[in-house]
Amino acid sequence: MKSKKRRLKGWKIYAIVDETFFPDTRTLLRKFRVLIESPVDVIQLRCKKLFDESFFQTAGEMARLAKTKGIPFIINDRPDIALMVGASGVHLGKGDVSPRAARNLLGPGAVIGRTIRNVTDLKKSGDIDDIDYVAIGPVFETPLKPSLRRVSPRILREAVEKIKIPVVAIGGINDTNVHEVIRQGIRTVAFVRYALTYKNTKVKIEKLRKIIRNLR
Repeated sequence: MKSKKRRLKGWKIYAIVDETFFPDTRTLLRKFRVLIESPVDVIQLRCKKLFDESFFQTAGEMARLAKTKGIPFIINDRPDIALMVGASGVHLGKGDVSPRAARNLLGPGAVIGRTIRNVTDLKKSGDIDDIDYVAIGPVFETPLKPSLRRVSPRILREAVEKIKIPVVAIGGINDTNVHEVIRQGIRTVAFVRYALTYKNTKVKIEKLRKIIRNLR
């Protein structure tokens, strides 16, 4: 079995399922079932508005489905939910529990990610040894983060060069601009809207993966 570090280095497509794009959990789960049949390497569930019971039930079903396909399943913000449903790990942002606290709860095998804006953010966050990957962005303008300026190509390139764990680019990435991100040395790209808000989800992801492969 590959080590956790080697598995993360192999990630290319990181899909984030945001419940705010779907009218109900039934529709959300229907899209998730399509997603796990697509060529994604990891999936994150982001739920900012669901009550804990609905969050727990939805995350539990997604964790079960992801395991049948061998796809790592990450919970946004909530290491407690990740532990309860047997998720692969948790992704943390500013204001969430510390990576050290999440590690103590989830154990050494869990995948713990952290959102940053630049290299300095990672240094300030502390607990670097407990972080397995970072997500940096937005790399393009996105309505999901209207108040944030895009991360410049220079900052993106600096992150790739100076951060020793995998760097995931996020924010407005699609099949027309992904080449600009890969050009800076990024190996993994994440999306929230791309593909998930279209009916032909699998086709869109296959197209993105093919573009990334041809850019290597």
